[in-house]
Amino acid sequence: MHRSHPTFPSQLKVATTSSPEITQADLDSLSGRGYVVIPNFLPRDMVDELRDDILSLRQDGAFKEAKIGQDSTNQMNKNIRIAETCFLGRNRPELIKISGENSVRDRSGGLYDILDNLCGSLSDLCMKDSGTTLDRTLSELLYAYYPTGGFYRRHRDAIPNSASVLRKYSLLLYLNRDDWSPEKDAGQLRMHLDGGGDECPPGVKPNFIDVDPLGGTLVLFKSEAIPHEVLDTMSERFALVGWFNRPVTASDVANLGEGGNMVQVGMMAVALALVTVGVASIVGQ
Repeated sequence: MHRSHPTFPSQLKVATTSSPEITQADLDSLSGRGYVVIPNFLPRDMVDELRDDILSLRQDGAFKEAKIGQDSTNQMNKNIRIAETCFLGRNRPELIKISGENSVRDRSGGLYDILDNLCGSLSDLCMKDSGTTLDRTLSELLYAYYPTGGFYRRHRDAIPNSASVLRKYSLLLYLNRDDWSPEKDAGQLRMHLDGGGDECPPGVKPNFIDVDPLGGTLVLFKSEAIPHEVLDTMSERFALVGWFNRPVTASDVANLGEGGNMVQVGMMAVALALVTVGVASIVGQ
């Protein structure tokens, strides 16, 4: 079953100069359906600034060819993915060297502030739905650039017994031109709702929703629940991609240990130690 995502009247409000915020109706949709699509989450001027930021960072060599796979299996495979990525985050020296300390990402009211506010809203939802909060210090953010002819075949964002199991919510924020044409430029996001993983289950009829990557559109979905893909692009495609993660637990370290990947185990153990120290210092005050 193929459905294009409908546009809801309540979501047609163009963002103002105030910081964009997610509504309770959007949170309810994410909780109930597992995903939500929010047109015009970002104002057009900020979309254009962020796209220019991508072009500037690419010109200065900050982007790398994207790989696939989890942890030790991470590798290049151009049969599955053709794209470039640039990892983001506050106070990354390699980005500050290129863009300065007052970029569209770093400035007050900029991208990082907007995403911190979004993380706070999602953390409340996460507590309500699963009894755990989000740890914004573990959030993952990157720019994704797809050249003409780029794609990313069906995949999942959260894989059991890997570090990605911490991912609770996936984020896609589109930064394409305002004249983007679904027919001429393509590159839709396809979210699969057939209950499968990296493939549709045998005997199950395909069931998916296509979302046009229009500039300013925000897509959120539960990382473990929604397999998805980027359809072949016919023009350059720009997006912000991210994951909001829950805290590391001792059981995460134990589960990774069973898989035998000691690099993962060590990294998880360090993360757990940092979280434990943080909590202990708060309790001790």
